[in-house]
Parts: sequence; C-alpha cells; structure tokens
Amino acid sequence: MPLRPLGLGDILNGAFALIRNHPATTLGLAFVVMAVSATISTLMSSGFLAEYERSLEQLVSGQVSPDDPIMPVSGGSMLLMMLGTAVSYLAVTLLTALLTSVVGMAVLGHKFTVSQVWTAVRGRIWAILGLSVLQYLIHFALAMVMVVLMLGGALLGAFLAATGSQALGAVIALASVLLGFLGGLALFAWIGVRIYLAMPIVVLERLGPGSSLARSWRLTKGNWWRMLGIVALTLLIVIGVSLILMLALGLLAGLPMLLSDGDLGMTVANVLGVVVEALTSSITTPFLAAVTTLLYIDLRMRREGLDLRLHWVAQQGVPVGPEIYRPEQHA
Repeated sequence: MPLRPLGLGDILNGAFALIRNHPATTLGLAFVVMAVSATISTLMSSGFLAEYERSLEQLVSGQVSPDDPIMPVSGGSMLLMMLGTAVSYLAVTLLTALLTSVVGMAVLGHKFTVSQVWTAVRGRIWAILGLSVLQYLIHFALAMVMVVLMLGGALLGAFLAATGSQALGAVIALASVLLGFLGGLALFAWIGVRIYLAMPIVVLERLGPGSSLARSWRLTKGNWWRMLGIVALTLLIVIGVSLILMLALGLLAGLPMLLSDGDLGMTVANVLGVVVEALTSSITTPFLAAVTTLLYIDLRMRREGLDLRLHWVAQQGVPVGPEIYRPEQHA
C-alpha cells in the first residue's frame, strides 16, 4: 500500500491486494468464523422454519381450524431464531474486528498469523461487543424514526381525506410518506457515515465504544460526501458479489432436494446451504473490512499526517503492533 493519502482506486485495489496477499488470515479466518456462525444459526432457526412450513402446508390444504393458535409458530422457536440471528451479527462483528487488525498491520508489510491476530484483539472483545450493540441501537433508532415519519405522513393524508377531498388527501398522503422515507433515509445515511469508522478506531486506537463513536464523528467531519460515495460503491460491490455467489452456489445447494426425497435430501441441502453462506461471507466480509480500515487510515493521513509516522516505521523496520495507530503515539 502507498503510504500517502489514498484515492478511490488505491482503496479498492488495496483491499483486493491485502486479501490476495494474506489469504490465511482473511479468507481462511473468515470462512471458519462464518461456517461456525452459520451452523449455529441454522440449527437454532430449524425449529422456527419447520413450524412455519407446517403452518403453510395446513393453510394450503385447508386444514386450518378455528382452534389453532393465532401465531403459526411457538414463542420458543421464535426466541431461538432471534438468538441465532444475534449469533450471526456478533460473529460478523468479531470477524470484522479481527480483520481490521490484519489490515492495519498489513499496510506496513507485516503478516499476522491467526494466533497473533487473536492476541492483538482479545483484550478489546468487550469494547468491540459494546460498540456493536451501540451501533445496532443507533441504526435501529434511525430506522424507527424513518417509520414514524412515514406513518405520520400517512396519518396526515388520512386526516385530510376524512375532512376534505379524498383525492387531495391521497396525494398528500403519498407525498408525505415519500418525503418521510427520503428524510429518514437521509438522516440514516448522514449519521451512519459519521460513525462508520468506529470499528477501526476501537480496535486500532484502543478507545472505548462511546469514545470511538465520538472520534469517528470528528474524523469524518468535512469528508461526508466522499465517504458516502466510497461506502455506497463498496456496498454495491459487496451486494453484487453476494447475489452472484448465492445464486450460483444456491442452485448447487438445492440439487440434493431434487435428486433425493425425504429427510436425507433436506439434510444435505441444509449442510450445503451453510457452506454457501460461509463462502459468500468469507469473501465479502474481508473486502468490506479492508475498505473500511483503509478509509480510516486514509483520513488519518489526510487530517493528522499519519503517513509520516508510518513511513518512518516502515523505513526503520521497527516491530510494531496496533499501538502505532494510537493518537498519542502519532503525536
């Protein structure tokens, strides 16, 4: 990686190069973590899916009785499914933190083994989990704001329709819902980009969850539009690659159900489904983590002259760890 402020091409090419040059601690580590996560999540969601499928079969066959429960699934299976989703979310969070450490050291030409990566990150586990919870709550609150704005627009239109022209009320309701959605989306994007670099900060600068969010907010000031463009392009690449892989590999995962009837075909299909999910995530997650970390390093070089210190360390060949990114070290 060039130790200077990075352009879009530098960041994207650098992310691909870092993954290609460190396959064991990027692709390999990601596959193991995501395979374990996908297996646990699938097992915990199996009861919910089985009950839901059974209720659909009863509905299609007309065997629904008035005495049947309103909810087609039990509370226990729903709770297990939600816990499985939480496991997947935490696995992605932990993997992103591990990969952030890999990228931070790879920029200086250092190669970390998996055990070295874990040693560098394990002392930050609670801070990483705390940050993930805070970011989730912030994103959830922003999503709820969007929903409230849209509902408010719909209620306004309904009120106007009830007190005046129905056509005018419908038009106002549609416009209000659209404006509420766009306003909520703009707020979501603005705050989301401003706190986007909190994970590299909590891992590399060793700050707490709240301090990392505040540091990200300060670091991205004046760079929102550039950040938004790079993050949006990265997400489009990740979504595109995920869709291609899931469609191509998903067809293979569905073959056992076509070729074999009964529980055997379903079991094999589930196993292949876990492999497909793990393979897809093991490719996209390292790329997204690499781009995020390089964006963080780029802003540090632009705003704080971090490139000068990285140059000095690279030239001296001094063995360093993530502490090189601490602000007090830079000073």
